[in-house]
Amino acid sequence: MNYLTGDAVSIEQLNIVANDSQFTLWPTKTNPFLSPKLRKKMPERLSVLVDHITEEKLHALFLKPITNIIDVNALQESIQDFIMHETKNKLEHVLGFLLTCPVIFSCDVAQIFTEALNTRLNFSNGRYGKIHLALHEALVNGLIHGNLQLGSELRQSARDFVEYSRLLNERLNDPAYAQKSVSIWATWNDKKLEIKIRDEGAGYAVAPVMNRKPELKAKSGRGLRLIAGTADSCTIDDYGREITLSFMLDGADYYQLVDDIHGNNTKEETAEDVANLSDCRVLVMEDNLSNQTLISKLLNVVGIEKIDMASDGIEGLNMVVQNRPDLIILDITMPRMNGYEVLHHLKSTPLTQDIPVLIQTASDTRETRDKTFSSGATDFISKPINPLEFFARVKVHLQNRQLIKGLENKLEQLNSELQAAQKVQTAMLPSEEILADVRLRYNLDVAHHFEPSSKLGGDFWQLFPISSTQIAVYLCDFSGHGVAAALNTVRLHTLITQMNKHIGAPSAFLQKINTQLYDLLPRGQFATFFCGIIDIERQTLTYAGAGSPPPFLCSNGKITRLDTRGLPLGIRSRPSYEDHVVDFLPNDTLLLFSDALTEAPNDIGIRLGNDGFEQMALKPMGATSVQEGITHIMNSFFEYAPPPPPDDVTAVLIRFLNDD
Repeated sequence: MNYLTGDAVSIEQLNIVANDSQFTLWPTKTNPFLSPKLRKKMPERLSVLVDHITEEKLHALFLKPITNIIDVNALQESIQDFIMHETKNKLEHVLGFLLTCPVIFSCDVAQIFTEALNTRLNFSNGRYGKIHLALHEALVNGLIHGNLQLGSELRQSARDFVEYSRLLNERLNDPAYAQKSVSIWATWNDKKLEIKIRDEGAGYAVAPVMNRKPELKAKSGRGLRLIAGTADSCTIDDYGREITLSFMLDGADYYQLVDDIHGNNTKEETAEDVANLSDCRVLVMEDNLSNQTLISKLLNVVGIEKIDMASDGIEGLNMVVQNRPDLIILDITMPRMNGYEVLHHLKSTPLTQDIPVLIQTASDTRETRDKTFSSGATDFISKPINPLEFFARVKVHLQNRQLIKGLENKLEQLNSELQAAQKVQTAMLPSEEILADVRLRYNLDVAHHFEPSSKLGGDFWQLFPISSTQIAVYLCDFSGHGVAAALNTVRLHTLITQMNKHIGAPSAFLQKINTQLYDLLPRGQFATFFCGIIDIERQTLTYAGAGSPPPFLCSNGKITRLDTRGLPLGIRSRPSYEDHVVDFLPNDTLLLFSDALTEAPNDIGIRLGNDGFEQMALKPMGATSVQEGITHIMNSFFEYAPPPPPDDVTAVLIRFLNDD
């Protein structure tokens, strides 16, 4: 027995419905089939009774204004909730029914309901097909998995399918299952259609005994995934008992929709961003023309005019390479290449991996979101698109993109400036022409290696003549590295250039430099320094040190470490330094180096120290040429402590050539 209630329509309208639908009209007060207790819970006008529903009768009934078919044995809470829901809506914008399991199984309710909606809303062919498919799947899942509580395990073979059919027929005739019902109702306006399907079963998880709350995720079959992928948006509540499907209607005024959500301030709010976003380029990968139009209009509202459209993933990837968009709005379901495949290509390509990707899809499930973000998407928005949410997500990603571009431009400018500064710092080192002249005039062969730990460093060294038989060499290492240390090298180089002709003894030279640096350097900054004067005629090296690593003097295959004990420059106003004199004979070799060569750790944290570096440098210092020797030393060092070095690296190799 099924009843038609006229709670939302007049008795005159009910008479018309009953006549057109071939239903028998019964006055509620004389209805013998309702118990007094149940009747008190029902609406006052319960007016039509029928004992068998055919597709023809159902079709005729659905075409009328809001009417409800209610099973008298259905749960009264469901009946009450359903009727209360419908009475809150306008008559011409609502269509709803409550159907028992046998009715749903024997009639194509999805087709009939879609046709009933189509007479009111005039769908396009594509929209009609999607609504019909979504409704069919939702009703079948609600009936089979929810009310009849049948899984898909028995559909894997012909024998299983026979058993599945037997169980289906058995439960359709079992009052425990058959008397359950599924409600279906729709509400709409000129922009969006929303359909809700609710069943009284256990939800979509399948278990022989439901002794716990069922899980949301379907256990098998196409079910929820197909439903969610067909609608513009899909939400699932109460463990699968209720599904809400939303569809944007063709020809909706989306600008008006924006105004509805934002109120009268929409254009004022978005106008502030027009100038900021007008230079941005957005690529939309979407195969649905109406969705393309919607997204394009919404982007226009926030001032974005540079919009590229692609109907599938392959076309979209070609556009990405050609136009380098600032944002990609990507649909998951597309022909030829789906959204997940597009994401894989984008994120595995260095040229495109940093472009933000906003996924827009009708499948708003946890599984879809997890897969989307694990595939590399930046953000996610569900269909139908909420303009307010769309504006917020698009603006934040484009503004972040602009910020990153601005930082990249600043970084590029900084790199350019650093490269210019690096050239200035490199120019302070002896040039190849100067080294060739030193070889010719002083019979000294010199090779060096200079490598800052960043673009700029705090190390520098220099040679300068004092007389026809004397030449000075020094190596300085400022504390720290980078820009601050590099600025200090420039300051010191300028001071030394002014003092070259008046160097005097190395110890006196260090004291003069310290006096200048003590006033210039901020407290906590200092420099280690080695200064030596090579006398070609006397074959001596006179030197003084200010805390620098001890240079190695190699003579006859043996290394002597020079004493460079002394306070680093810039720490105390009047330190004292001591001159030392050693022989520097033909074929002797002098190695000056910064502390990075003894203190840089290898991959297990062990430093060479002076002993380890001496052992590493001994054989190369006796190489045929100093260039060969310095190359060998540096290759061995970087093999021990792979680059980049943690501190600035400087090494200078000087050999007193034998006239023979």
